[in-house]
Amino acid sequence: MGDVGTGLLIGLGVVVAVGVVLAGVAFVVFRRHEVPLRGAAAAIGSILYLLSPVDAVPEVPLGPIGLVDDLMVLFAAAAYVRRLIQARREPVPGELGRSGLLPPAAPPRLPRQARQPRQALQPRSSRLPLRRRVR
Repeated sequence: MGDVGTGLLIGLGVVVAVGVVLAGVAFVVFRRHEVPLRGAAAAIGSILYLLSPVDAVPEVPLGPIGLVDDLMVLFAAAAYVRRLIQARREPVPGELGRSGLLPPAAPPRLPRQARQPRQALQPRSSRLPLRRRVR
């Protein structure tokens, strides 16, 4: 094996090692945050699209510009999985959670308005006389 073969073998080993580490991290994230099956399918589908020789924008004639569609698919899948994880974290009031029924959410607090000071009650004799209706 020449220098080129050794270099290719080392490069392939590094790619496989990085792939194994990323797969382990993904497994831990999916188990810890209880990502639903559709999130795992989106992640696996995006990785398969990245490895697939069939692309919407091919890399061979366009060079680095051809990698843009691969990155867009990866970012879209990551954003989708992140949104699924956030939806799992935010409990919905009135629905079942891990610890049972969650209490309903409190209504939003309105800002306090300036209160007018109460006037002390005065005796009836000091008030203005009431007007009588004229018939």
